[in-house]
Amino acid sequence: MAEASRAHRRTWFDKLIDVLAVIAGANLCGLTVLICADVAARTFRLFSMPWSLDVAEYSLLVITFGGAPWVLLHGGHISIDIVTDRLSPERRQRVVRSVNVLCAIVCGVLLWFSIGAWWRSFSQNTLVHETWIFPEWWLFTVPPPIFLILMGIFLRWVRHPQDVTASSSEGI
Repeated sequence: MAEASRAHRRTWFDKLIDVLAVIAGANLCGLTVLICADVAARTFRLFSMPWSLDVAEYSLLVITFGGAPWVLLHGGHISIDIVTDRLSPERRQRVVRSVNVLCAIVCGVLLWFSIGAWWRSFSQNTLVHETWIFPEWWLFTVPPPIFLILMGIFLRWVRHPQDVTASSSEGI
């Protein structure tokens, strides 16, 4: 029943999270192919791919941040519930709601600091000097919207605590 009500409430926000997960998954697949090609090219002394390490680093950034909202929304994160399982349903709901408020606050703080880091990099025009040279703020553009999305998920769960149990029971 909870699954049906949750599916009925799918919004643009849920679809955005799905798109980010697809982007993260595509990056993971691309990174796998890149690493295999790089290893084969070096093993058989075919050609050099000095840029592959840089692409791998940036792909890991996109994979981690792009996949985080989907993993959180679908209950794929680590959850230690030994204490909350022993509470009455009313107390459990209060604890879960309090934890979600705390997590939303933490995401808000991370959002604030990530915007600050982005702004400093943008205003100082800091450059990354690796295989390619590009503005550092390009990399710092990824975390702020993701922290905002994570904060949105936690705030949704504060408002609709039944969605937390529905998403964590779905599994991945």
